[in-house]
Amino acid sequence: MSLRYAWLLSVMAGAIGLAVAADDRAPKEAEKKQPRNLVANGDFEAGEGTPTGWQTIDGLSTFWVKDDDAKHGKVIKFDTDVYQSQAYEWWVKLVKGASPKDAPKKIATKGDKYDTLAGLDGVWFWSDYIPVEEGKAYWLTMDVKGPGILAWLVGYPEKGSTAFGSENGAVQDALKEGIIKKPVEKKRGHDPFIHTYVWKGQMAAGGSKEWKTYSRRKLPFRPTVSAGKPNGVKFVRVMIYPFWPPATYYVDNVKLVEWQNKK
Repeated sequence: MSLRYAWLLSVMAGAIGLAVAADDRAPKEAEKKQPRNLVANGDFEAGEGTPTGWQTIDGLSTFWVKDDDAKHGKVIKFDTDVYQSQAYEWWVKLVKGASPKDAPKKIATKGDKYDTLAGLDGVWFWSDYIPVEEGKAYWLTMDVKGPGILAWLVGYPEKGSTAFGSENGAVQDALKEGIIKKPVEKKRGHDPFIHTYVWKGQMAAGGSKEWKTYSRRKLPFRPTVSAGKPNGVKFVRVMIYPFWPPATYYVDNVKLVEWQNKK
């Protein structure tokens, strides 16, 4: 081997080594540029019995399950094909201390199913409170598999309760009236939520049998401003809300990140 050939090999090896080193650094540098997800446990991987950072599952209409797709790991499964009467009876017991693992077996539904959660209340699943900064805008994204759902970002001037049913007017009615065997009945179109918030924004998602990612890329949320003026919002919560049709829905990778205006 000539000295010149050996020298060329060493130069090439050095160049390859530098390229490999650069490639090793690239993901780390890219990670630094990624905005931080403000939703605690947005991938639903952490928790014992129920995911941390979110309301408890109820074991009847909301479930914390391992998805068939290994890429997604643990996800939230929703079932809106549950009779409202059965759900109310169980929810009251859950609020009073029952465990989701003791949830009753779902009663098989029939008929037009307008008397199910799908036709009346929908099924709600709330995150814990998330601090936001005045004047800033935020992107909300999530992965959904199943029929279309709504997602809400709801703004509050201060933190409140994160207990199961604390944001649900129908559950609170049932608790106040002590109704268990014959829950309060609500007709279609009623508003099941207690309005302690001062701002809310909506995003549509879902509509595919396969996992897809949804966001409001053309319109970031601005929770601290209403009608162009500060509204006092200091915290937000994400509320996932599947309803009609009566079916199963899956949600994963909920992310709320600060909007990076690159203009």
